[in-house]
Amino acid sequence: MSFPAPLSVSPITPVANQEIGLRSFQRVTAQILSVTGTTAILSIDGHPVVAQLTSADQAVALLSQRTAQFIVTQLTNKAVTLKLVKNEQAQAPSTGNLFSGSELAARLLEQNNIPATANNLMMARSILKQHLAVTPRLLNELLDSLSEYGPWGEADAELAAAMKAAGLPVTAQSLKLASRQVVQTGEGLSDLIAMLSQLSKQDLPAEVLKQINQNLQILNTMVLKGDGETSQLAEQLKASAELLGRSLESILLAQSQNPKGLFPEKSLVTLVRLQQMLEQFGQKESARAINEFLADILQNQFMNVKPDPVPGRGVWSEIGFMIQSAQQKADEKFSSARLRIAHESKADSDKINPAYTRLIIQVDLEPGKTIEVDLSLVGKQIRTSVMAPDPLWCDKAQGEIPSLVEALQTLGFELKDVQIGMGDPQPSDEISTAFGSTNLMTINIEV
Repeated sequence: MSFPAPLSVSPITPVANQEIGLRSFQRVTAQILSVTGTTAILSIDGHPVVAQLTSADQAVALLSQRTAQFIVTQLTNKAVTLKLVKNEQAQAPSTGNLFSGSELAARLLEQNNIPATANNLMMARSILKQHLAVTPRLLNELLDSLSEYGPWGEADAELAAAMKAAGLPVTAQSLKLASRQVVQTGEGLSDLIAMLSQLSKQDLPAEVLKQINQNLQILNTMVLKGDGETSQLAEQLKASAELLGRSLESILLAQSQNPKGLFPEKSLVTLVRLQQMLEQFGQKESARAINEFLADILQNQFMNVKPDPVPGRGVWSEIGFMIQSAQQKADEKFSSARLRIAHESKADSDKINPAYTRLIIQVDLEPGKTIEVDLSLVGKQIRTSVMAPDPLWCDKAQGEIPSLVEALQTLGFELKDVQIGMGDPQPSDEISTAFGSTNLMTINIEV
């Protein structure tokens, strides 16, 4: 469904002065807020941008899309002109090579006086797929990290280049962390609670049982009660963010700087203590399970690190959590969920601007079925998009719209547009290595 009222944007600051990192010929990903004629209102890193499209065909194509990629063709102090980028991967030939001439990666290596070895070519190709410049400095940086990482191949080279493009630090340790199989925080938390609950019933020393029950109490406070009060949900979400959002390294660093200070009462340190105690008393499998959970949390924290924001790619933070309805509580089941929040893309800012941002909430109803709620905030106006896996959930989402409107009004917001559709949400992984396998070729032009 869709409300007829258009989403209006009041002039705030000139486009050229907005600190969203736009520049000519830059590729950006934007959320489509509205399209009228050949004018589109887009959201780039949470900032509203009025864009003039280059053709009516682009406007027609955007009407059926939620997000799209563009190239900035012109930038003024009032508007930005964008060219829609078609899906290159879908258009790439699946077999063979339609181009003639020398490969671009090999030519660039030659221009930089770098030997065209198998490793150098593999790394250069991976860098080009991420639309990065092939320079001796970048090539050596990634190759050095991979050599410390151990035996590596094409997949590892593409991961290293993708991490660099995403603004993540690339080291042997970070590569090992990023290459771990992704486990949703909610699923890992559910498994850990189940394991500790069984462990608490065993005949173990009193101090071990005390530590188990203490950790169970902390972990259970992080499970959001889906049928609870709004204020209670907010407190539980805050507790999850505080516990899972601060790394062990950060806690230990603070402790080293202030040895007399106490460790936080509720932190991942309590899980480390329990892991050590379980190892001491011969519970190797349980200790290993805790270690795996801590590694999964560390991976999630690492993905939220953006020391060098990349223009046009946006800066996001994500937290995973569990939510439980009354029916699920009776069956001792949980639903895994994720909350992603857009940050300002300025290098010197890690703040979230509540007036211009975007929030995405995903809840796994069951394996393979996820519902997504996408909220875009522009001033005090909100555009909402709901993606559900089947018609039944679409109907349920539509029935909740009046209560959503009322709740937002109490917070001072106005819901200007709602779209509800059936489908699967896009993966939230910031690291993307899928840019096609076709090697880029050079083209010689004689004038």
